[in-house]
Amino acid sequence: MKKILLLVFLVVLAAIFVNRQRVYVRDPLATVYRDDVKQSGVQVFINYSNDVLLEQDAEPGSYQILVQGWNKMPGTPGVLKCIRWMVCLADADHATTFPIEWNGKGRYDPKVAMTSRELSFVAGDGATIKVQLR
Repeated sequence: MKKILLLVFLVVLAAIFVNRQRVYVRDPLATVYRDDVKQSGVQVFINYSNDVLLEQDAEPGSYQILVQGWNKMPGTPGVLKCIRWMVCLADADHATTFPIEWNGKGRYDPKVAMTSRELSFVAGDGATIKVQLR
């Protein structure tokens, strides 16, 4: 029985290593601010490359926003499979995203600033979103 459990553990570990760009793990210590007001109920997930996925599942106003370091454009993930409040799996290393609807005038400029500790961007409604990672 111990050998089977060890084998299963190694297979799961190998799968996570191979898909490390696609696997988003919840960061329970991260903090989300919207226009400098701390938000509750927003889960933050990060992957190996420090791409950030924000998920708010309370109704009304539920959303998912994915900001990837390779293109720095906030968007809604196209395909995302999640185990609630734990981990999510995207469809590819560079996940498919749909643009955020922009409610302002002119062209949408999200003004994304990403580091390994912090992410900030302008949402579709003009609010400034700031995520502090721990």
